[in-house]
Amino acid sequence: MILFTALRLPQRLSKQISNTQRGVTGTRWSDIDNLHITTCYYGDIDLDIAETLDYELARYPLPSFELQLEGSGHTGNAPPLTLWLGVKNNKFLHDLNRYCISAAKRAGINPDMRDYKPHVTLGYLGAITPLERVMSFEKRTSRFNSAPFLIDEMILYSSHRRSNNNNLYKMEATYPMLLS
Repeated sequence: MILFTALRLPQRLSKQISNTQRGVTGTRWSDIDNLHITTCYYGDIDLDIAETLDYELARYPLPSFELQLEGSGHTGNAPPLTLWLGVKNNKFLHDLNRYCISAAKRAGINPDMRDYKPHVTLGYLGAITPLERVMSFEKRTSRFNSAPFLIDEMILYSSHRRSNNNNLYKMEATYPMLLS
């Protein structure tokens, strides 16, 4: 089963974000219910290891904190692959990423170790997406700036491929955070 941990966005913010998801031909936009900030990607792992990961993630209580989204961009260069909204630099979020990596290693998983760049994936670009449309989208959303919002839980999700190519994310476990 493919697993990752993520932070769910407040519903009002997800609706605000969904209003930006337009104007780029050939884009497969993320479902409003799938908008999240990944804290760690674990990959395809066996059920027994998933249970150990769940134990390790729940082992220590984590403090709640506030986040803010700002700016936009894309991954990939030739061609661009995804459109995203950025997360304002936040020490607690980077600490949470390191905590998730440590939990994965204790569970016997080799997690994704690429440089952590937190973001909300808005959509996946097709091979025919004109670069001018991507640049126009980024110009339109470059000043996106959300109000701060509280993060008070982390979620362990499993990812399942659907026939429409948008993945279904199923909540496997939640990790409530201590209110500061």
